[in-house]
Amino acid sequence: MFDFNVCIAGAAGDGVKEAGEILAKLLSNMGYRVFVYQEYESLIRGGHNASVVRCSEKEIHSHRYYYDAMICLEDYVFEIHRKRLRGFLIHDSEFECDFEPSFSVPMLEIVKEAGMPNLYRNAAALGALCYIAGLDVGDLAKIFVAEYGDKAETDTEIASKAYEYAKENCRRVLTVLRISEGDGKVVSGSEAIALGMVRAGLKCYYAYPMTPASSILHCLAKKKFALAVQPENEIAAIMMAIGSAFAGKKSAVGTSGGGFALMTESVSLAGMAEVPVLIVLAQRSGPSTGMATFTAQEDLHFALNPAHGEFPLIVASPLTASDAFSLSATLLNMAWQFQTPAILLTEKHLTESYESAEFDENEVKVNELDIFDSETDGIFPRYEITENGISRYAVPPAIVKANSNEHDEFGITTDDAEMATRMYAKRMRKEDLIRAEAEKLEPYVCIRNGSDTVVTWGSNYGAVVEAAEELGYSVAGIRFLRPLILPEFKGEVVCVECNYRGLLAGMVEKEIGKKVSRILRWDGRPFTPEEIREALSKGR
Repeated sequence: MFDFNVCIAGAAGDGVKEAGEILAKLLSNMGYRVFVYQEYESLIRGGHNASVVRCSEKEIHSHRYYYDAMICLEDYVFEIHRKRLRGFLIHDSEFECDFEPSFSVPMLEIVKEAGMPNLYRNAAALGALCYIAGLDVGDLAKIFVAEYGDKAETDTEIASKAYEYAKENCRRVLTVLRISEGDGKVVSGSEAIALGMVRAGLKCYYAYPMTPASSILHCLAKKKFALAVQPENEIAAIMMAIGSAFAGKKSAVGTSGGGFALMTESVSLAGMAEVPVLIVLAQRSGPSTGMATFTAQEDLHFALNPAHGEFPLIVASPLTASDAFSLSATLLNMAWQFQTPAILLTEKHLTESYESAEFDENEVKVNELDIFDSETDGIFPRYEITENGISRYAVPPAIVKANSNEHDEFGITTDDAEMATRMYAKRMRKEDLIRAEAEKLEPYVCIRNGSDTVVTWGSNYGAVVEAAEELGYSVAGIRFLRPLILPEFKGEVVCVECNYRGLLAGMVEKEIGKKVSRILRWDGRPFTPEEIREALSKGR
């Protein structure tokens, strides 16, 4: 089965990210399943950027550790990746790389002849790759046009010149065959989250830019699917979302760990006032600023216990881009169904990676809440004590009070012991309903291969599935984390996650009452199938 893994590496400002996306769309257009991993430093110019593009005839949700090909746009980045390269190298003729087989292409020279800035070397690199890997440069030109419209002419010209140079001076190493007529589409996790929320009826999205959640804001603002607002800080963002929800508009916010830390008092406010709001918490390496552009799964306990006081809360984490689409919609609907905060807990590796993904929009429905929105003579009993804990939602012009203090059924502040006891219990009764609903919504994904099971969460799922399938392990990808619902485990249990202590592993141990082995990393990089395979093999 054909499986091709290419690394494009250079500096910030070399167009590495764009080159990766263009190549992914070209391969998708040829019928392959595609995954793109993006790695970059927090720099505008210089440093090290890499885009790893993998295509396969089978479904994939991960890049591989070893490269079948590498495109090198700067001399110094080659040493960073040398140990991973098992195939051929393409590099700019401006420098030498000690590797065989390697192909030197005058990318900078071609770009200067066209009178364009150095950034356009990425088009020359892709043109050379088309010849050496047997890709159709005409198909590449079509992708340029689809991406850049009238501005694509220069990219096409530069790519064609590099292709002709490679044809005359290099040899063809392989031929990547078209296997079907693909749609050329790839989607990032951020785009999937944005589209899922919109499908569930999102009207307002508020966010202060913070990697790796910023791309959700950019997507919604660019495509104008919902009102997308960048306020002055994270506290303003969540308070605006709470205000919009109070007015009856489905609202969400997006941030990462440091921004979420600022939101915690407001999360507690939403819990007390029973205002539905969805928070997208996209994790990155910490603590503090950590490695701001690298991935992690360190905020699990923080997300499960984000604020003072007890209140119902829903926390779930998507496994793939397709899952991000459906789960973001599900959580927005559940927040409104149970009138409480919900957290979509994801991470940089999922939000900023691209992959082939199909969205079944029919599986996502807008759960319309029965909202009372007529004028009232007096205060509406917004917090009426009910058997299941859910009160009728009301918005202006009804006279409605939302209170951060303990309150009675009308939202009037109270310190009365009996009323406080009844109102607190009313809110907490919703937890049983939330659990029952989560149990119906595929709280985990199980793949049965053997008696021993690898448990994971978030974007680790793609790499885990590949390694586990080869070695005969079953897989449990946990989606709902609060409430935590687990499958039955018969054999040994191994947990794979990107943190130091094994945060999910500890929770699983408490639930099942036995030791869970751990495969962990906390270096800001995601797992690849090869790394998990090696770790699992050592454990047997």
